[in-house]
Amino acid sequence: MTIAISFDGNQLETERPIGIDVATRDFIRGHFRFGHQEKFYCVCPNIDAFELYKKYAQDEGIERERCLSINQNDPEGLEKAQCLLRYDPGIVRNAWARRHHGQRLYSLCGVAHSIASAEVMEVVGSYLSSPLQSWDALICPSKAIRSAIQSIITAWEGNFKERFGHEFNCPLELPIIPLGVDTARLKNTASPYNRTQQRNLLGIPDDEIILLYVGRLNYIAKANPLPLLIAAEEAAKNSANPLHIVFNGYFNDPVNENAFNQAISNFCQNVNVTFVKHGDPKFPNGVWAAGDIFCSLSDNIQESFGLTPIEAMASGLPTIVSDWDGYRDTVRNGIDGITIPTYMPSAGTGREIAYRYFSGQYTYGDYLGATSQSISVDIPSLVTAISLLSKDSEKRRTMGNAGKRRASEYFDWSHIIAAYEELWNELTVRRKHANEEMPLLKGDNFHPSRQDPFIIFREFPTKTIFINGRVSLLTENWQETLKRISLKMSLILPNNLMELEKIPALIAQIEAQPDSTLEQIASALEENNQARFVMTIGWLLKLGIFQYHAPEGDP
Repeated sequence: MTIAISFDGNQLETERPIGIDVATRDFIRGHFRFGHQEKFYCVCPNIDAFELYKKYAQDEGIERERCLSINQNDPEGLEKAQCLLRYDPGIVRNAWARRHHGQRLYSLCGVAHSIASAEVMEVVGSYLSSPLQSWDALICPSKAIRSAIQSIITAWEGNFKERFGHEFNCPLELPIIPLGVDTARLKNTASPYNRTQQRNLLGIPDDEIILLYVGRLNYIAKANPLPLLIAAEEAAKNSANPLHIVFNGYFNDPVNENAFNQAISNFCQNVNVTFVKHGDPKFPNGVWAAGDIFCSLSDNIQESFGLTPIEAMASGLPTIVSDWDGYRDTVRNGIDGITIPTYMPSAGTGREIAYRYFSGQYTYGDYLGATSQSISVDIPSLVTAISLLSKDSEKRRTMGNAGKRRASEYFDWSHIIAAYEELWNELTVRRKHANEEMPLLKGDNFHPSRQDPFIIFREFPTKTIFINGRVSLLTENWQETLKRISLKMSLILPNNLMELEKIPALIAQIEAQPDSTLEQIASALEENNQARFVMTIGWLLKLGIFQYHAPEGDP
């Protein structure tokens, strides 16, 4: 099974990484390591992107020569690849482009990460009216993300039924495949030696229990730290060991940094707090080894899956996470860690939020903030969880080991890539046998809004050039003809016309058979591309080389 990966070539921001960018690059590296294909195809916007793709291949032991770049407008190349993978939901435009060439040529596969933005919701909303097929798929990293995607599609199905009186269904597959991690890289990060080294650098004694958070420090777009600060302070009052929160990440802006510091100064009298900036050269592999308990209490609709809990599990840390979205699919409550209940207002409560975001009164950040401020993590349960794990080293060890096994057995890239390949094989089989939606009939336009311009604007001209019309020569002076053809303004996009070397033969044929129709001229020249032939006639009319004579009966 082969695929082509749509690769933008954007360099990963090392100082301020975004989860989706990390997941994309890790997927590509995982595919090189575990993918079962001789050639690795990609669709890149430029040569720099292709060079970066080959570098990733080389880093994973794949010869650069095994990497091949396919032009996004090359249907034969994409057919050879069998499936085009985009690491985002934006497969609608690709579906329309494929329809122009043949909808059974290859499959399309997208991946849904964060789906709360207006742009992504608009894309998903357009699935129903696009020519997606049952051999296409949008991979969802969690059950909650699939539910959100289905909610948007179902709403549009209802809208279409109400408006047109018929049932409409989206044939797109929505399989659940989680994100992956490189467990081999992480399995030795939490060694006793690394723990001692990192704690010495942090200046934190071994008897202090570190509650470790890893990720962006953004209370609007990631996770509000207030529940953790309040619960840790409460648990610290009855803890035999001091509690210490370590935030390993980065602030998007001073607003977030000031907000964190304000909350810490107000609530943390018995708990110490340390910030470790992401990318700190003293901690090239992060501070996983220093931690005792991983805590991530996401309360945000921007979250889709969450890589850091899996990374924590792969590092052997027990986890305390919010029972939220993809976290719920990752951490098994009471086995790998403890999940904390979350609460959200009932359906119908946020219609005004949705409208304000739609109408431009809210930015994306406002939309996230307006929802997350009414989403809560159960603080009493969190206090209990922190208290339980902070005092029981054996339970921490047991949960950490269970999480490590789970990460290795379920979330390592070797398993994730295998799941992807199984899906791609299923799509290939389906593409050969399943019914085709919106088949393109001969003469149809591949896209309703991207019709043949000579159809859309057919009422503009006085006359239409028909294949049963005739033309005559306005000039027999070859020098004059060549002069007109060679002008810069004469030839704009020659790929829409006959080859220039065929023009003398065309002119000679018309000169020899002035009474022949254009159809007869094309036949005599063995010009099988009628559209290109007629456009060439129009071009030579424009240059004043031909005169058009409409067929009888043409008004």
